[in-house]
Amino acid sequence: MSSARTARVGALLALLTGALLVFGLTPASAFAAWGDVQASVADPLGTGVVPFLNVKVVNHATNDASPVTTVQFSDDGQSWYAAAYTGQPTDWVLGGESGHKDLLVRFGSADGDVSPVVTASIDVDTAGPVTVARSARRASGGRTALRFNVRDAGSKAVDATLVVKGKGQTRRFDLGRVRTGGGHALVRLPKGSYTWRVQATDLAGRAQVKQTTARLVIR
Repeated sequence: MSSARTARVGALLALLTGALLVFGLTPASAFAAWGDVQASVADPLGTGVVPFLNVKVVNHATNDASPVTTVQFSDDGQSWYAAAYTGQPTDWVLGGESGHKDLLVRFGSADGDVSPVVTASIDVDTAGPVTVARSARRASGGRTALRFNVRDAGSKAVDATLVVKGKGQTRRFDLGRVRTGGGHALVRLPKGSYTWRVQATDLAGRAQVKQTTARLVIR
């Protein structure tokens, strides 16, 4: 191959490499040294919802070419914060308020290389649910249908218990996990006067911050 042709080939390769950098395209070989790149937000209850914006990010990465030195976080993919990589969970404060969060995580190595970006997703619920006892009506089989509402800032469901007081005792009916919004429960009660309410704990482990009680008469 002539020296002129070699020079042209070299120039073409340089142009192609420059184009990849300009358009944000990274050759696959650039990530070849990285392995086992992982990150997730610690979720103690295993529900996918945490009660605070202050979280711990579980993270791990390996690099065959150079030691991993930093773990880097970003809420928007533009601004990155780097912390020393230890292989242990790292404290982080998520932005915004209650709701779904996608935290971007990447790693840096001693030779200046940067890993692929991974996403650590979690829902945040910073306030407990609100329950409202709405109405009661007769149902089939001598039962009573009690209708209620549950609102919550960050959980799509709650663990609920119906509490009925009357005739000298308190009765509790486990409703299990119910979706936020309108709900109902079917109960069988003897004749008498009662008050009833719904207790709820959201998926972040927060108990209700407010509950409204209603009266009920079974004739």
